[in-house]
Amino acid sequence: MAGGGAARLPRTVVVLGLVSLLTDVSSEMIFPLLPAFLAARLPAAPLLLGAMEGVADLVASLLKYQSGVWADRARRLKPLVLAGYGLSSLARPLMAFVTVAWQPIVIRAVDRVGKGLRTSPRDALIAHAVPEGSRGRAFGFHRGMDHAGAALGALLATLLVAAGLRVERVFLLAAIPGLLAVGALLLVRELPLPVSPRATGVGQALAPVPKRLAYYLVPVTLFGIANSTDAFLLLKLTEEGAGPELLPLAWLLLQAVKSLVSFPAGRLADRLGASRLIMTGWSLYALSYLVLAWVRGVPLTLVVIAVYGLYHALAEGAEKALLTSLVPAEARGRAFGLYNGLSGGASLVAGLLFGALWTAWGSTPAFLTAGVLAGVSAALLALLLPRARPPAPA
Repeated sequence: MAGGGAARLPRTVVVLGLVSLLTDVSSEMIFPLLPAFLAARLPAAPLLLGAMEGVADLVASLLKYQSGVWADRARRLKPLVLAGYGLSSLARPLMAFVTVAWQPIVIRAVDRVGKGLRTSPRDALIAHAVPEGSRGRAFGFHRGMDHAGAALGALLATLLVAAGLRVERVFLLAAIPGLLAVGALLLVRELPLPVSPRATGVGQALAPVPKRLAYYLVPVTLFGIANSTDAFLLLKLTEEGAGPELLPLAWLLLQAVKSLVSFPAGRLADRLGASRLIMTGWSLYALSYLVLAWVRGVPLTLVVIAVYGLYHALAEGAEKALLTSLVPAEARGRAFGLYNGLSGGASLVAGLLFGALWTAWGSTPAFLTAGVLAGVSAALLALLLPRARPPAPA
């Protein structure tokens, strides 16, 4: 996937991509098996999934802005990133021991504490490591490696379950790639951070995040409310009659699409503009969810899930590349903190809303509501984005 273009990326970006790949191998050895695992043991699985993912994302969002503030004050970002990956790697395999409803919520929340600690400083590390005009490629590469790890994790889960291992044992084995990810992170060479406007003491004021950024973050937050956890796609397959053995393969399909397209999409964002990729991706999300509301049968559902994967590939890296272009270097940590924090808070609403709609009235109203909200978000982004851009130099 990397190809020649990835070889020209800075070492920091490449190693952080490897770290994300290994982390997602660990995570996705668990996640595609989790809906069926919880449904077999605990009642009200759709609502539990929505609550689990929503609470987890809320916990992460509370830390993402604060970790962004720390990133703007810090001389080094790597310790924050290392602490975040380490905590997640330790918490995640504990899913093997779940017996009551509160336990998966707590374990997933602790996992997301680690994500909250690492995400904004890691994104700032990537942004600092590459020049303007290459950030779509850098973030696209990182997202592609992330999704490649998810695909490999789903494949490993499929093979291990097919070999006769109990799901609980697969969860425990997921600790191995998580620990390897932490080890790989030690290879990151951190570049000197910009210091001219940067505050060096706790009591000193930081350069403000531009208020115009709100024009970008409003549609991002609205889209976050539409963007519920992908676990509901697996639940949709289960509803259509897919067996537990098919779920990791479906997850593998989804992650493979994301991985194969993310890096080329990042290069395209640098050439055509990140905003065009974002609006295209959000529109694909809306279309996919509207179709999922009505499609029936496992084969057709799989086709729509594969098309849906293009949304992630087109929009995720482009969203971060665009954010980087809207703020000065000394405010990037907090800007990423705002972006990640608002997205995480919106995910709580998304998970609870989608899960409640599904539990009360079935999957069709849930997918329809998310699809309509995503379409409105894309239109709002087109309307507000010109106001978010920095003024042209005189």
